[in-house]
Amino acid sequence: MNKKKNRSLALRFLTEVKPRLLLKFIFGAGIGNMRAIRAFEKRKQRGVVFPPFVFVSITGRCNLACPGCWAIGAKNPVDMSHELLAHIVKESRRQGCRFFGILGGEPLLVDWLPGFFKAHQNSYFQMFTNGHLLTAAIAAELVEAGNVSPLISIEGWNESYAERRGTGFQRALDALALCHRSGLVTGVAVSASNSNFDDVVTSEFVDEMVRRGAHYLWYYIYRPSGQEPNFADALDDGRVRRLREFLVAERKRCGSIVIVDAYWDYKGEALCPGAVGISHHINAMGDVELCPPVQCSDCRLTLASDVAAEISGSKLLQDLRVEIPKITRGCVLMDHPAELSRWAHAADAIDSSGRDTFFQELSERSPMGCHNHSGSPIPETSFAYKLAKKYWFFGFGAYG
Repeated sequence: MNKKKNRSLALRFLTEVKPRLLLKFIFGAGIGNMRAIRAFEKRKQRGVVFPPFVFVSITGRCNLACPGCWAIGAKNPVDMSHELLAHIVKESRRQGCRFFGILGGEPLLVDWLPGFFKAHQNSYFQMFTNGHLLTAAIAAELVEAGNVSPLISIEGWNESYAERRGTGFQRALDALALCHRSGLVTGVAVSASNSNFDDVVTSEFVDEMVRRGAHYLWYYIYRPSGQEPNFADALDDGRVRRLREFLVAERKRCGSIVIVDAYWDYKGEALCPGAVGISHHINAMGDVELCPPVQCSDCRLTLASDVAAEISGSKLLQDLRVEIPKITRGCVLMDHPAELSRWAHAADAIDSSGRDTFFQELSERSPMGCHNHSGSPIPETSFAYKLAKKYWFFGFGAYG
């Protein structure tokens, strides 16, 4: 049996992460997030909604073209300017935010990004990446910055997966190993779909990610999007419920890694982080969206924008926070695409996909269901996760 699998997460952090980086993580992603949530709750009591977590796609470019991805297909993909990202971070920090998710496309295609991290030491960043461009030189820059955790997309790992998908996934595994050797706090993101469900919704996969050096594992549910959605790969209700049962069980079984989801609160009730105002997404053009695959917006940020006023004043976001909980606790894109289109048009929202096809794509979607699974809710059984979700993440008065 692998010894690393049996080591506590606390011991792994102390022995695998460089001390300076660990302190940055504790104060930036840990204590900083708690303070951001308290500030969020106080704003909400005053009727002002500005999210504690801000996610920004800094480029529409990607070195891959995965079917069903919302981030591909733009006619003229652009990069966000260094100045606009700095403005968003500065303005968001005034609202108490300390944690920023950096997405793409592939963010490492933007060459100034590692230097940006280093220049903003009072914030903490999570960088979503496919890992293909994560070289030893970039890892060294991330270590020097100290305030960033790479979150590497790994959709499978064993021989059967390699036979179906080719060898590209090996680059992501190599990037994970590189980050681990470099002493970075490192995560793995996996999008559970029909094609990889039996590979990644297993204890063996969790243990393998621990063995390879991941400190946290973030499960997503595949939501087909874009011009070439692969609807057949979306999980049915039975598999969504199995995923939820798996997450709850693994959190008690494996204490060597943090297992993350953003779909359920501590009671096991489904929720939409965008609908409750916990997080929003800003694309590379500055358009503010409910979340990355919901590509419509009535608010575009510029260097002259009062970021807090623009986001809290968005009619589209205000309407969605009111209307979505009336019809679903799940994903409005998956559950009610027609209603989403109607609300977007009522708010005079534009297509922010860069493809000019988002509303057409919505009209061609049928309701599919998502994480608002049938049957009774499956509550957290781990005391630590229950406490964290109830008071610090996703559980604080979300729908009430």
